[in-house]
Amino acid sequence: MSGSIFNEEYLIPDNMVGLVIGRGGEQIKRLQMESGCKIRIESESNGSPERACTLSGSQESIDEAKRMLDEVVKRGIDRQQGRSQGGYGNGNPGYQQQNRGGYQPRRFNNQYQQY
Repeated sequence: MSGSIFNEEYLIPDNMVGLVIGRGGEQIKRLQMESGCKIRIESESNGSPERACTLSGSQESIDEAKRMLDEVVKRGIDRQQGRSQGGYGNGNPGYQQQNRGGYQPRRFNNQYQQY
């Protein structure tokens, strides 16, 4: 079914929404352009620790958008953990860890679980 448009709901941690959107919307625009997937983030989490995103596009573009969203969220979690542990960094402490297979957030049904 090449060329079909799919819609899929995907959850990201509510405290990472600002990072996913980026300053002036630059990050989310880049994610959409590079993945080819339209990403719409719900305006409210309704008290939930996760925020729903609607991903629209081909299945391949949705899969790529999910991979890219996971990377952004992982970097944000790594950065938060570095600060909470008193670590110092080069402004992007999760980057090297990511390349070495560092911390991986646990996901169940597309929901992040933090320890």
